[in-house]
Amino acid sequence: MSIHINNLTFSHDDSSLLQDLSFSIEKNQIGFVSGSSGIGKSTLFNIIAGLILPENGKIMLDDILLNDKNFALETEKRKVGYVFQDFALFPHINVKRNIQYAISSEVSELFDELISKLGLLELLDKMPHELSGGQQQRAALLRAILMKPKILLLDEPFSNLDKDNITAAQKIISQIISLFDIPCLLISHDIQSTQNFPIDKEIIIS
Repeated sequence: MSIHINNLTFSHDDSSLLQDLSFSIEKNQIGFVSGSSGIGKSTLFNIIAGLILPENGKIMLDDILLNDKNFALETEKRKVGYVFQDFALFPHINVKRNIQYAISSEVSELFDELISKLGLLELLDKMPHELSGGQQQRAALLRAILMKPKILLLDEPFSNLDKDNITAAQKIISQIISLFDIPCLLISHDIQSTQNFPIDKEIIIS
């Protein structure tokens, strides 16, 4: 599985955020999306996930068309694993049900192993508002992984984690993209947190 983006364009309030953006990330690769604040990095992720529509451009996941000027695949059919900057956990259900939301039966055997590695075992019965920012972030990451996505989008995935949890999360992410044979795109303002992460390509939005 690989992602190919060609001539992607998006504007908001008469301001151009993305202008003829093109790049490819192959399977098992991690792409680091960089650029100044407000330049359109999260917008790019939202377009890939199908949450907003571009004005122009084409997005392919291998031979699966996500977007072109005449077509947009429904969000729920894209199988995008998305860790939002604000975590986006469902507030009305507990951590376990959040994590198991849309879980793929093909990876259900990974549940106990990854719960342990991310230190979430004792938090499963808690509600999202009872968790710290770092705990919510780890739960959101695990939810994205267990849906067996075709691509993993990580928007500031390490911003609320301490050093040990950053290391654990990075190891799991690397293992998962290799296991599932998928590409990963990462946004992070904290360059320090990605120093030991195997970034394969940088995508600069300017």
